[in-house]
Amino acid sequence: MVSTELPPAYCATSSNSPTPLYSECPAASERVLQTGHCQCLVGSSSSDPTKFVYKSDHFEVRLHPPRWGSRLPAYGLAGTVEGVLVFQKPCAHVQDVSVSLQGTITTSASQHASIAVPGIHKVTVLRKKIPLFTAEAGSTAPVSGEHPFALHFPHYVDGGMEPLPPSYTVYQPGVSTEVTYQLRVDVVRKGLRRHEKLTVPLLYLPKSRPVMAPLEDLPWSARVEGANDEQICSIPLTPTWPVRSDASNTQQLEDLPVITLTMPTSKCFASGDTIPLSLKIECPRSPALAKLLSYNAHLSLLKRQKAWVSLGRQVSVREHLLSRADAYLADDSQEGTAYLRLELQAGETGRECSWRVEGVVAVEHVIRLVIFPPEHVKNFPAYRCEVPVTLTTDQYGTLQSELTAMSGVPFPALGLSDPSRHLRASQPR
Repeated sequence: MVSTELPPAYCATSSNSPTPLYSECPAASERVLQTGHCQCLVGSSSSDPTKFVYKSDHFEVRLHPPRWGSRLPAYGLAGTVEGVLVFQKPCAHVQDVSVSLQGTITTSASQHASIAVPGIHKVTVLRKKIPLFTAEAGSTAPVSGEHPFALHFPHYVDGGMEPLPPSYTVYQPGVSTEVTYQLRVDVVRKGLRRHEKLTVPLLYLPKSRPVMAPLEDLPWSARVEGANDEQICSIPLTPTWPVRSDASNTQQLEDLPVITLTMPTSKCFASGDTIPLSLKIECPRSPALAKLLSYNAHLSLLKRQKAWVSLGRQVSVREHLLSRADAYLADDSQEGTAYLRLELQAGETGRECSWRVEGVVAVEHVIRLVIFPPEHVKNFPAYRCEVPVTLTTDQYGTLQSELTAMSGVPFPALGLSDPSRHLRASQPR
């Protein structure tokens, strides 16, 4: 029987059609093309389809993490790298066989960068090594068979109390920064025989969560002001005068509006959630000015990616706008006072995380509020403030349910995986 279904119809596009807007993050229907060959070979056995296999001349490494859909083996918070080293043929004159877990932050600055001297700076944040075979002192031995191993990602960087950073890649004008992790196998042989090694790239994508339950709502009017004092904080905005204006000849300081931003005290939010804020503008001497200023309030969430270069003497900063707040007038019943409610989305769900390795690299998030003076008002200051906040990948209280569902295996934060990392694929070793 012949099918009567017709193929879908497509609209012809004109050469004058505008191109789509550029975005760093690919949409669900987009794919990142990879150059070169992939090192990862998925086991063909139907009984064990989840192993990653990496081969060398004498041996191969079989990793069997859960298959999360990523191209590389991915691990969550304090995850365990489990696998087995299999010698395909006997390897003679071996002194030592070891497996190590390594993490490195690499910052490179080109010679055209105005902020850095040329060079590449590397910082080791993780180095763990376990022996799989050691011959007797002064002797060698042949090695064959299978050697299982297990290495754990620690919570903190080596020699510090900062959380181990996730796998990360960012390219800035003249500066690039990468946080990479790898599993390395070393087979040391005696004499002039080749020291055989194999390096396996890994993704470390730890999830993070707020330590306190989120505040659902904020007080926004004089009738409820003062409630939940321990859970909210008020931040005064500082007036900033135009460069060429003389503040002594402008409006008296006591006549200036008093503007206060209110937000949860924790300043820690899950990515994708809505951040509740409120704004209070008091102008008792100019009642109409409060409402006029409320129309000029601009609040946004910024992501700052920092890299320290020139041996830590200078900082390269890249800012990216994540979202703008929806603001609306909540209450202006009191003369000379306006209350605004603002809602700011904390980026995309699961794709944001604040972290830093002091003096090397950092990902920060900042709420920026700017209130411009009305156009017809001369010699009047603008109001500005920036509030550092912490964003996490997941919501509060989801850890135990996730571990229960995954039988204790930490799920990686796949939203932190950067597609641009795969554009520079390494060749098989």
